[in-house]
Amino acid sequence: MKHKLRPILVSLLFLLALPRSQSAQTGIDSELATEIGKIKAIDHHAHPLRFTGAGEPEDSDYDALTFEEMEPSPLPARFRPDNPEHLAAWRALFGYAHGDASEEHLRDLVAAKRKVMLERGENYPAWILDQLGIETMFANRVAMGRGLSLSRFRWVAFDDALIFPLNNESTRRINPDYRSFYLGETRLLHRYLADSKLDAVPATLKEYLSKVVTPTLDRQKASGAIAIKFEAAYLRSLDFADALEADAARIYESYAKGGEPPAADYKIVQDFLFRFIAREAGRL
Repeated sequence: MKHKLRPILVSLLFLLALPRSQSAQTGIDSELATEIGKIKAIDHHAHPLRFTGAGEPEDSDYDALTFEEMEPSPLPARFRPDNPEHLAAWRALFGYAHGDASEEHLRDLVAAKRKVMLERGENYPAWILDQLGIETMFANRVAMGRGLSLSRFRWVAFDDALIFPLNNESTRRINPDYRSFYLGETRLLHRYLADSKLDAVPATLKEYLSKVVTPTLDRQKASGAIAIKFEAAYLRSLDFADALEADAARIYESYAKGGEPPAADYKIVQDFLFRFIAREAGRL
């Protein structure tokens, strides 16, 4: 009896698995579509620009590694000027009336965008979120700024600069792709040092942790940061070993006031600092 039932059951399962005919399909449920349309998105990774008024300098805090300092490279497909998606976006946001991106027509676009920005003022960044159906955007930035309200833009701060406190020339030589990136990290470290009322890194690792690293994280937390971000893949390998503090302190203190640490030794300092910062971020 079991042998006779088996092929029958297999046949029934096969029939149940067959796709239904097209005639059995129905259209979109309008009520369901309406409810789905009300759901706002969370953009978990973006680099929004702060609002800048007429005559103000352009925003450069949108990333620790800015485009201006990167080596020239081909643009991703969706960033290219000939991407037709741009036309649809310009129509939706700024009423762009043209079907091409000629130089003459782009002047119209710039004028239309400036008009909207003038009308919206500091609410312009939030207005853009509204047009895109985004409720909350995680703002990966060095610092926040005008128009980036913490109710809509959640700050994700950059802390790679804190793991490179010594001379970076040896690392820059290892890979030419790293060369330009360290300029931005060194500049950001000096900014963090200035915020800590220092003009150079302290002489000891213990002081560097207590006077620079932890206070920087404390300030970021107090200013609304909900997370920190590392762009380490642009700067070194992601092999962060569990380095001993004593080893890191010895190397740090040998080169804090000058000299070029060997790459292998400097890696120990970076490895220790990365894990220390991760623990401090968890504590905060």
